[in-house]
Amino acid sequence: MMPTVHITANSRLTGFLKQALLANQWATQSVAKTPAVMTWNQWWQEWEQEALLSGRLALNAWPSKRLSAFEAQLIWESLLDDKIQAEPQLALLNETATAKQLYQAWCFWSEYFDDQDEQTIFQTDEVRLFLALKDDYQKRLKEQNWQDDVLTMQWRLRWLQERPVTSTRFILHGFDEITPFMQQWMNLLREAGNEVMIAEADEAPARQQRRYDAMNPQDEMQQAALWCAETLQRLGETKAAKDIRIGVVAPNLNDIQQGFSALLDEVLFQRFGQALPLKTGRRVLYNVSLGESLANTPIVQNALQTLNLALLPDKRLSYADWSAWLVSPFTLGALPQRQKADAQLRRLQWASFKWPNLVTWLEQQENHWPTLLPKPLMTVLQKISAKSSDRKYTGRLSLHAFLEWVERVLQQFQWGGSRPERALTSIETQQKEAFLECLGRFSQLHLGDEAQNAQAWLNLLKRFVAETVHQPQTKDIVPIQVVGMLEAGGQTFDALWVMGLTDEAWPRPPSPNPFLPMPLQRERAVPRADAQRELQYAQKITRRLAASAEQVVWSFATQLEDRVALPSPLLNLPALATAEPYPARDYRSLAEQQYQQAAPIEWEEDAQAPPIPLGERAPGGSGILTAQNKCPLMAFIDFRLGARQQLEDVAEGLRANHLGTLVHEVLEAFWRDVQTQNALLALDDDSLVAKLHTLLDEAMQPLMQQFDDHYLALEKERITELLMNWLALEKQRPGFKVVAFEEVHTPTIAGIEFKIKIDRVDAVLAEEGENSGEAVSVILDYKTGKASVKDLLKEPIEAPQLAVYLHAYRDAVAGLGYGILHSDDGVRFNTLVADEGVMLKDRSQLVFAKGSGKEGGDYEGVTWTDFLNGLRDEVESLAESIQQGRAEMTFRDEKDLAYAAGALALRLPEVKSQLEQAGWQDMGEEGA
Repeated sequence: MMPTVHITANSRLTGFLKQALLANQWATQSVAKTPAVMTWNQWWQEWEQEALLSGRLALNAWPSKRLSAFEAQLIWESLLDDKIQAEPQLALLNETATAKQLYQAWCFWSEYFDDQDEQTIFQTDEVRLFLALKDDYQKRLKEQNWQDDVLTMQWRLRWLQERPVTSTRFILHGFDEITPFMQQWMNLLREAGNEVMIAEADEAPARQQRRYDAMNPQDEMQQAALWCAETLQRLGETKAAKDIRIGVVAPNLNDIQQGFSALLDEVLFQRFGQALPLKTGRRVLYNVSLGESLANTPIVQNALQTLNLALLPDKRLSYADWSAWLVSPFTLGALPQRQKADAQLRRLQWASFKWPNLVTWLEQQENHWPTLLPKPLMTVLQKISAKSSDRKYTGRLSLHAFLEWVERVLQQFQWGGSRPERALTSIETQQKEAFLECLGRFSQLHLGDEAQNAQAWLNLLKRFVAETVHQPQTKDIVPIQVVGMLEAGGQTFDALWVMGLTDEAWPRPPSPNPFLPMPLQRERAVPRADAQRELQYAQKITRRLAASAEQVVWSFATQLEDRVALPSPLLNLPALATAEPYPARDYRSLAEQQYQQAAPIEWEEDAQAPPIPLGERAPGGSGILTAQNKCPLMAFIDFRLGARQQLEDVAEGLRANHLGTLVHEVLEAFWRDVQTQNALLALDDDSLVAKLHTLLDEAMQPLMQQFDDHYLALEKERITELLMNWLALEKQRPGFKVVAFEEVHTPTIAGIEFKIKIDRVDAVLAEEGENSGEAVSVILDYKTGKASVKDLLKEPIEAPQLAVYLHAYRDAVAGLGYGILHSDDGVRFNTLVADEGVMLKDRSQLVFAKGSGKEGGDYEGVTWTDFLNGLRDEVESLAESIQQGRAEMTFRDEKDLAYAAGALALRLPEVKSQLEQAGWQDMGEEGA
């Protein structure tokens, strides 16, 4: 009896068929022999090994190297680049994409065409380019004794003809078409006396055919997911899970993978308690047979980011890239510390920088900065930074030297090792091993003798990894298989759902190769050559799917985004003509289910937060007072719950808070040195500009790591002009002396402490009023945005951040307000003063004495001292409400909530809806 070898179209079918054949043997006999089941490529590998071991295939007949498809494409790319150098008009071509198409043209030409075709075909410019490069390509491979995939196949077929396999039965499974190379192989086997059969699937359509016309792709996926759960539950009543085979097949599997997997997770959790995705080590009831680029897996992304940082330290990187690497679970060092470091580094606002500059900056700082990063990570970064100028690492490298460097870097960063807070999952371990195997294959590229810089090698490695497809292996046999059209070949199922059958997706649209003659591609039936071929191919697959299960559901979406979709013409095949409408099920998401199963919501008013213990410090300084004044709940969420501690966005350009910080720092340093108006008046403009430039250089030093010198020079001139305008305004004031600069106070108000910083306090000589002839204080707060001192006169006040300063200065305060330095609106003082003569005489300065002396005015008869005490009392009241934990959702103006850090927690739309139901109409005036 001839030994039988089963040849399958893909590895998935290999596993399925081997299990089925073993099950048949165990059903009839006590001892089972492992059947010979393999893919066509695996058979060729076994044939080569056996021929070598037996001596039928001599070693000297072997090529010096077999090229991978990636290597072959690189050669085509190199040849194309040479051609472009000689013919500049070709420079518009995308070399990488064009090289792939040229290599595909070469593969088709070698299998579907012959040398005589070259003499008879009509040669377009594209065809002439291909034929010219084809000759160069063949010449280069011949010189090196290299073979690519098609030359290897031709070589194998020649050797098989000379040294044939005999006395074997071959059965082919799952092949929907036979390529020319496979047909030659079959002919050679038959000529040598072997039996070659193509396993014919049962063409009888399923007994139960149904069709579902979905509203849209989401509806289609929801119904398919529900059907999977229902079918699994039904079949599970009579079969073990390992014996159940439920199939979901789609021509556009890549498009639906993510969404359909999420729906299956929800449905299977609701029906069977399958663990949701975030659970570590979960086991699932389905498998999606679709690999992804290895470069897209998180652990490999981290490896490539690590190499990018270590090998290219002089390359600027965005903070987004740095942050993604820093907080990755695969980066060296304790994750919580790295996350805290990320939050603090964001405050520097280095939108782009060279990371060695950051390491150097951290080393030079005081307090906690040098220890901000975990010590192991900081140590490695310091070592690599110190070697970044080493010519050994910055010059041209061989492939071997580059890979040695890669290995050293990954070891230094302990990439892929288990961390104290988490170990690698099974899938991550497989991805790590796949990457290491990828590095091994990369080392075997034909580029071993070439030398180029580290960036060129790294870019090539990234391309190589990106083109490596990886699919993690599942440990268990799962009952639900989600596969593409081609992978379903030869398999049988208990039940099958075929989805995505629009006329756009099935049959596949033609995609002929542009470098081969179109008529000849159609004549030789080259894959994807024309619509007629694709239709015939799709018909064959569809008929096979219709017979692969007892129950089949066919579906398509009638609406795709903003257009109507038509069903695939394959749905009109006779085998599907009897399909009955599939009744839609009621789909409920996991959120809807839990909401419906939850106890009825009982609304309860709870505006009482925990009090702040007496003697403790309130968070946020004057900021929490301002927030409490606008909305007590916002103050509680933003400050006491810490919503304001969220990560800062890092944006390009000098941000508004940078401008404010620079203005504060420069003016503080300026007045510490100059101190008095008389000293200011003694400086001419040139001296002032020189002094401001010096101070700005010092203040802008941290920004030099982020911005280039030209940009900073422009900003320096802009800010200098703004400050010169401001100092010109200072010269016009009555005489003064600056007596306090960025002064920190910690007053106790309503039993709790507040930390406040007063930008500036001036001493002036009062000319009128209660303190006439005495030195009095004017409290100033610098603003680079908009502000108005009139907010102090409103009831309740809307500027508690100014009023709280009065708890630090209780005696002889003659004025308080803002020094406004706005890039667009210019500079001005905006103050409220007790009497004339304290500040400038213009409309921006409010004189309280005028208001108190005005008959019928709001402050008629009120003294300045009483007014200040009233402000202190209002701050006291606000502080008391904070200390007591008052957190009502009340607001006077919805605009006040626009920049709340915890805006989502305020649930403003829900609050407005409730207030409208309660009869509140004017939301902008009273709020709640």
